[in-house]
Amino acid sequence: MLFIEEVAVPGNIEVFKRLKQAINIPLATGERDRTIWEMLPYLQERCIDVLQPDVAHTGGISQMRKIAILAEAWFTPLAPHCTTSPLGATASLHVGASIPLLLIHETAPGAIAWGEPFAKKNWTVDADGYASLPQGVGLCVEIDKVAMAKFAAETKTKFAWPVFGRLKDGSIADY
Repeated sequence: MLFIEEVAVPGNIEVFKRLKQAINIPLATGERDRTIWEMLPYLQERCIDVLQPDVAHTGGISQMRKIAILAEAWFTPLAPHCTTSPLGATASLHVGASIPLLLIHETAPGAIAWGEPFAKKNWTVDADGYASLPQGVGLCVEIDKVAMAKFAAETKTKFAWPVFGRLKDGSIADY
């Protein structure tokens, strides 16, 4: 097993510290944290082994690079989390290719319908799960505006609040 991810509620450093002492499997977290200030305590307390920032949640490429540089100072590898869209995954792969302590990259090509029909990426994932690097200028994703307009006009793709993660009283629970 490479690591266990999100073993506790984000930011609960005391729980992460106790888990780190009790579990002999590497611990990973960070996909639900948003800023360098939320990532820093995990590193300072050395209560995780792998940091998992998400480029879409942390403020983009520049912020994710800052997090990567911070993690490097503590010799903590990154396993970026990104299950947003082809555009988000491409941005995340760009960061991953530019940092020294990339362990593995998490994405879900095809699992999230948003973006797939109109955001054309030029990288691939082979049968073994290895991604090629994006080639070209900028993020290397072409947006097909005609396909995007068609996708947006379809009623079945209209935005609706998710129903998962809701309690019986209608309040929203952590996922």
